[in-house]
Amino acid sequence: MKKSQQRLRTHRALMLAVIKLMGDDRSFSSISLREVTREAGVVPATFYRHFNEMEDLAVELVEYCFRPLENLVMGVRMRKLTARQLVYESIGTFIRFARRHRLYFLFIIRERLGGRVKVRTRIKEQIHKTALTLSHDLQGLPEWKNIPAAITEDVSLMIMDQLLIMLDDVLDLPPHEKKQEIQIIARARKKAWIILRGGLSYRDRKNHAPLLTKRV
Repeated sequence: MKKSQQRLRTHRALMLAVIKLMGDDRSFSSISLREVTREAGVVPATFYRHFNEMEDLAVELVEYCFRPLENLVMGVRMRKLTARQLVYESIGTFIRFARRHRLYFLFIIRERLGGRVKVRTRIKEQIHKTALTLSHDLQGLPEWKNIPAAITEDVSLMIMDQLLIMLDDVLDLPPHEKKQEIQIIARARKKAWIILRGGLSYRDRKNHAPLLTKRV
């Protein structure tokens, strides 16, 4: 095996070791570097050839969680959809993806509020980046063309916040439970619809008039 391939394999093994050690019960901060290297089957000195500290590993895990999600959502964005369809399809994609990669997203929701500063910051950045992508897509649709960018960004961030809140319910579902998954997706879409409608009908305090009243 080439050195580059071996390095990549070891790098991935270290990240997978953290996810396995966390499982359902442990936080990232409770896991030691020695535990990680033992689980990955390498000596502690090898860890420092890949990461400067445990926080760096956690930051990369955050990016590892969001990167494939971005590619999936991009597939949704390439279709010609209304704002409602765009958000609805993105929500379904997000929830199903998070459920398939349950342990990774358990890591995200735990560390989002209770993790170390560097990790929390990167999670916020990734959430904001995803919200900005949605905001950009909304601004390109006819019914949103007269809505200020600040409003579409707020709407997109609110939708992301709701999705992250609902992840608690999603990630607690039994592996093969589909009925409740469908119900959770439906609730998430309903909340997103309310937020979308609110964004379109938001009243500017300067003139106390709705920005737009057309349907999404």
